Amino acid sequence: MTSQKQILDAVLNRLERLYGPQKAAAPRDPYEMILFVNCGYPATDASCSKGFEGLKREVGLKPDEILAAPKAKLAKLMRLGGIVPDLRAKRLKQIAQMVKTEFDGNLGAVVKTKMLEEKKNPGSGVRAAKKVLQKFPVIGEPGAEKILLFSNLAPVAAVPSAALGVPMRIYFGGEGKNYAADYRQAREALSADLPEAFPARQRAYLLLKKHGQEICKRAKPKCEICPVIGQCAYFQAKAADSNVD
Repeated sequence: MTSQKQILDAVLNRLERLYGPQKAAAPRDPYEMILFVNCGYPATDASCSKGFEGLKREVGLKPDEILAAPKAKLAKLMRLGGIVPDLRAKRLKQIAQMVKTEFDGNLGAVVKTKMLEEKKNPGSGVRAAKKVLQKFPVIGEPGAEKILLFSNLAPVAAVPSAALGVPMRIYFGGEGKNYAADYRQAREALSADLPEAFPARQRAYLLLKKHGQEICKRAKPKCEICPVIGQCAYFQAKAADSNVD
């Protein structure tokens, strides 16, 4: 009998053959990752990259540089990344102020210190680190876990927030009514079936994200061209229903 781990391996291998190896667009430092996701809206890799690169080039990324920049200049740069530029400029100021005053100008060091608790009490370090990260604008649990994973601080089985439906369809046949419950269910399933290592979990995150963007879309998944329908509980259920009809 094929195990869930074997099914996930087959899914990821087929997705990688289709899309090729994936690379993260965002920086790898926790503070810069928070800036990055606030630099675009809607927060796609493309929009965030445009806003982030404009900020880096014209202002700089250090908290003092952002705090010294006129709000009008920040808003102009944030237009590179999409809509509501004034709001996002305000958030950049807020992020910079928090890092300077609450975290001594070095958020990464504070998060690393929190992670030291993990050795004493497994789970406590990750919870403490996530609590710090979730203080920042637009960073919920999925965003905090992505930061821990891609900054190589904790190999959590983070799930791409905008592509949650991909693992939910593959494993469970679809999403439920509660996003938070679905997220935790998907994370637990991936955690059980993936090696507890940064490369494996980063690879899975990026491939599932790409599949959600290209084929397994939230509203209208393109099952007719999907390479993993043989491993997908959602498609199997659809096929069974059509046979009954």
